[in-house]
Amino acid sequence: MSSACRLVAGNAVYLVDRGWHTEIGLPVAALSGRLAVFREIFPGARTVLFGYGKKTFFTAPASSIEEYLIGPFPGPAVVQVFAMTTTPDRAYGPGAVVVLPMRRAETDRLSDFIGRDLETGRDGRPRLFAVGHRPESLFYAARSRYTLFHTCNGWVAQALGRAGLPVSDAGVVFAGQVMARAAPLACRPAGR
Repeated sequence: MSSACRLVAGNAVYLVDRGWHTEIGLPVAALSGRLAVFREIFPGARTVLFGYGKKTFFTAPASSIEEYLIGPFPGPAVVQVFAMTTTPDRAYGPGAVVVLPMRRAETDRLSDFIGRDLETGRDGRPRLFAVGHRPESLFYAARSRYTLFHTCNGWVAQALGRAGLPVSDAGVVFAGQVMARAAPLACRPAGR
């Protein structure tokens, strides 16, 4: 995909590098299926970020070297959902975001992948596990389990692949691997 390609409103998906963790940002208009509920949960949001991680590590950040050492061990997972009133490419510094042009069918498949990994309650809505440090950050229980071979970055690469993009999750552990695999697909919005 050429870096000069034009983005039509609502068809960009954002891959965000948060250091050793990556997240996927979807425009609110692109949320479909089970993810459509986040339009109601976050009225006024423009973009919603989805990140994956080990429940005990992601919801209560490590405070000692011992906690960091046990972080990669398998355990229950959560999906962090973070609402933004802007787009990630405007909120984060250069080099931290890859903007990926996607067709509606691809964003629907991406929404479906993320939605299927959210546990649901009896009411059919995603099961809230915890509120983050800010009200626009919520943690939802995930169906899949976190392992050394199914990390936040592997989950993001898998989601992009399931959407139909040529991004493999094979061997992905680090954020840089996901960013490097998605970079050739990047598109810069006009005027940048």
